Amino acid sequence: MLITLNNLGLLIADPATVGAERTAPVQDTALLRLAHATIGLSQVAPQLSEMAAGRQAEAERQASHVRNIVGMTREMTATLDHTVRQLRSSTNEIGDLSSMIRTMADATRMIAINTSIAAAHAGREGRAFAVLAKEIRMLSENAAAATKDVQNKVARLQENTLRIARAIGLEEAGGESAGLGNGRGLGWLLERMDEADVSASRQASEARELNKLGLSLRELSEQMIRSVGSFKLEAHNRVERLVEELRADHGLRSGDSGRQAAALRLAVRRCAFVELAYATDARGIQITENISRRDFQASYGTSGLHKNWSQRPWFRGALRTDGVYLSEIYRSAATDEFCLTASATFNDRAGRILGVVAIDVNFREILGDDGA
Repeated sequence: MLITLNNLGLLIADPATVGAERTAPVQDTALLRLAHATIGLSQVAPQLSEMAAGRQAEAERQASHVRNIVGMTREMTATLDHTVRQLRSSTNEIGDLSSMIRTMADATRMIAINTSIAAAHAGREGRAFAVLAKEIRMLSENAAAATKDVQNKVARLQENTLRIARAIGLEEAGGESAGLGNGRGLGWLLERMDEADVSASRQASEARELNKLGLSLRELSEQMIRSVGSFKLEAHNRVERLVEELRADHGLRSGDSGRQAAALRLAVRRCAFVELAYATDARGIQITENISRRDFQASYGTSGLHKNWSQRPWFRGALRTDGVYLSEIYRSAATDEFCLTASATFNDRAGRILGVVAIDVNFREILGDDGA
């Protein structure tokens, strides 16, 4: 069968429309290649989703971390801004007070000078005033010296305050208020953090889109592999032949659980593509343990013994057909691989149905190595 883009589109859109193709084996190499490519895509898609989910979680964690740092930095900047402004106000008040004291000292010195002149004119009677004027002049000079020292210290304090304001980005070098965001101080740091926040949020958004893409690829791969599986390939024939051999096995038809398990175990050992083999009675009750390869474990546990499968499609399908029933392709809950279930009834010598034998098959492995 020639697979074109047009009929492939129809195939993917509605696998049921080509279900009848199973009646004719398909050997087309392109179809096998498509099956292998689709399986490869199905294996990449979950990895892509997992990677995207991890990247999304990390990006969101980083964005949250940056937002917390930005919040704390803004709070610290606001506190420093308030402190610097208060410090400036206080130093200005001290400067004003120093200027007032200096003015008073100058006035006191003038009073002392005038008192000394008046005492000199008074002669002996003015000597007491001369001593007082001298003390007042000395007090004035001391006050003036102390005031000058305070003004020098206030000037240095104002200079340091300005340096702090510039260092944290609250004021430009020209002396005019700049607000946050200028200079390589806290304001500049806040801008960089805001950029980091935007970048982290963008990465989280991109990771979410990547995650959606991975899920879309997974869904598309499942649609495509089911469509490919709706054609009857040589792989389906291999499965059918194995189940036909099993249903005819004397050990399985013996009714002895030990011999039945041995027959299933032999099939699993012979065929690497079989993940699980089991048998039920005619009512759908499992009469054998799960016979699995390697360390495979079904999603419901390791045994399966006495479980009721009477409503499962593979059991009901086996009862409806004289041959082998092949299920649609599905993802295994245990391995996340594409699988199909093949089942058939097995009878006693009189032709009465004793039960149903079923195998779960790894679709990738039964196709072969590379489909080339």
